[in-house]
Amino acid sequence: MSRGAAEADAAAHPAPARPDPAADPAGIPTGFEHNFGWLLGQCFRAYTEAVELAVADLPHGHRGFQALYGAANCSAHNQAELAKQLGVDRTVMVYLVDDLEKAGLAERVADPNDRRSRLIRATESGRARLADAQRAISAAEAQLLATLSQDQQKSLHRMLCSIAAHHRMSGPGGPPCQAAGDSTPTPC
Repeated sequence: MSRGAAEADAAAHPAPARPDPAADPAGIPTGFEHNFGWLLGQCFRAYTEAVELAVADLPHGHRGFQALYGAANCSAHNQAELAKQLGVDRTVMVYLVDDLEKAGLAERVADPNDRRSRLIRATESGRARLADAQRAISAAEAQLLATLSQDQQKSLHRMLCSIAAHHRMSGPGGPPCQAAGDSTPTPC
């Protein structure tokens, strides 16, 4: 076959494109590849299963981790505000903070600006345990996101921050992701 004929044949019958792994619905029930809620639910369940193993020794597991993370980052002025940020009932938050306090991971300290209020803060032991938990969670997240490139992972994180911020801006707590990509707790 001449070069010109080969080029014409290639143009008429292009080689099949390499499949996009993200578009391959293998393992997804028929029709569910278009169901956003189902896909999001599957990702959420995979995340919570992986993370629960990483924080199983913390009081209240992942919920306790989130409260300790908030305490270490001074994200809330008091227990009620922390409960709102985490979407936890205020009465449940009392038990959660009580258990973190009993474990020596968090403490209630007087608010210098409002003597009626108590700030929830991580103890040194709590910060150390939080750092261990964050490393375990990062490993679990890396495994969960392994099918995505680093750029895709960063894009996903930015998009999640954008969506979360949009839905929280009108409520208490402000934007949940002040600096997308920085998940390192900072001391208060």
